[in-house]
Amino acid sequence: MIIPKFITVLLFAIFVSIHSLALPAYAKEEGKLYVIGMGPSGPDLTAPRGLAILEKADIFLCPPYIQMNFPGQIDPAKVAFDPWEGIHDEEAMKLRKTDYDKWLQRVEKRKKKVFNFVMDAINKKKTVVMLDGGDPCVYGPSLYWLLKGFDHRYLEVIPGISAFNAASAALKKPMIGEGINFVMLTAPHSMFGRSFKKGDDLLKELSGYNVTMVFYMALSSMDKLVEKFSRYYPPDLPMAIVYYAGYPDKQMVLKTSLRTVLDDLKKTDEKWLGLLIIGKAVK
Repeated sequence: MIIPKFITVLLFAIFVSIHSLALPAYAKEEGKLYVIGMGPSGPDLTAPRGLAILEKADIFLCPPYIQMNFPGQIDPAKVAFDPWEGIHDEEAMKLRKTDYDKWLQRVEKRKKKVFNFVMDAINKKKTVVMLDGGDPCVYGPSLYWLLKGFDHRYLEVIPGISAFNAASAALKKPMIGEGINFVMLTAPHSMFGRSFKKGDDLLKELSGYNVTMVFYMALSSMDKLVEKFSRYYPPDLPMAIVYYAGYPDKQMVLKTSLRTVLDDLKKTDEKWLGLLIIGKAVK
């Protein structure tokens, strides 16, 4: 019996459709690297989308403090290594200040290790998750240092709540409005350089506007910041430091001014985990 051509074509199409529908059940997903912003503290300030990715991770790359903050979400057996070992510990931070070029050599060596490890895992169709505190796109180190130039085809970034978001909530005040022109997120080394020999022209220009200035990583150089700001701003310039932003049991708000901030800083022993916010918004 001769089967009409249109029936043959129809049967072939049905056959292909059935097998195409069946493929996802057997085909494994491609390997991928996720960079997730874990928020400023723990799971309660981490985006649900990020937490969902943790459940399907094959491999974690994360520092010990993040692993400690997420004991119910991160399987220790799946943690390959701390990508920041030798780069962001106390000894490395001293090296960064005394011999920046040598520190950069360490970063480059670590970057190659991370790249080779991640690409090997991706080629094996593994899901690799690298965890950043806060938001990875707001002074998150992974994208800037270790993954700079990483192929975007294999990369997905999950945003997180930044320290700025948590600090603003702690202050219970809007950071813009009421005549405030804009919000500026920066760090002392970004604005003034590591030697504090630049940035004066920009700071002088900013003094003519109502700006909310947010400084990450500022506590260790507050004396230099006060010196800079005193050239262009009045002594009563409002300042606030939010320590441990987002940590319900540790968070503390210090409201101060350009005149008194150095004395007020002596009231606490914390020298790192504090976000500096300057301007009318914190008055």
